[in-house]
Amino acid sequence: MNIYRNIFWLIPIILIIGVYGASCKQDDGGSQKQGDPKKMESKYTEADAEADLEKRIEENKHFQVERKKIIDGMLEGGLASRIENPNGEPYIYVMQPFYLLTLDEQAALMNSIWYYYITEDRGVDVLTIFDEDTGNEIGTFGRKGLLMGE
Repeated sequence: MNIYRNIFWLIPIILIIGVYGASCKQDDGGSQKQGDPKKMESKYTEADAEADLEKRIEENKHFQVERKKIIDGMLEGGLASRIENPNGEPYIYVMQPFYLLTLDEQAALMNSIWYYYITEDRGVDVLTIFDEDTGNEIGTFGRKGLLMGE
């Protein structure tokens, strides 16, 4: 019976991931105009990156309710056991069903969680991902996207 409950939550979460992931996918290069890449890189500073991130966060604040639903769905559906943000350092403990998702689906979920926390606390830099069974860190999600260990 417990497995049916997990499957029941997995299906809507995967559908939400697809819709939400497509709407919030980070586009680091699409906003720049065509031109010489070297010239464009030299003009795009860290301050520009910060300003772009701040703009994206402000434009997408209305997604906070949906992000919270995704977080709650992950907890209820057995994808994660804990998702917390103590002292501005968010982390997630993922469970076995999480590994059944594709890397794109995993990245979309982590993107939702990361944006949920960074929208409220700009000091958040990275979401750390731990394995529930081993307690080991298995990856991170931040501005560079999903980085999973081997």
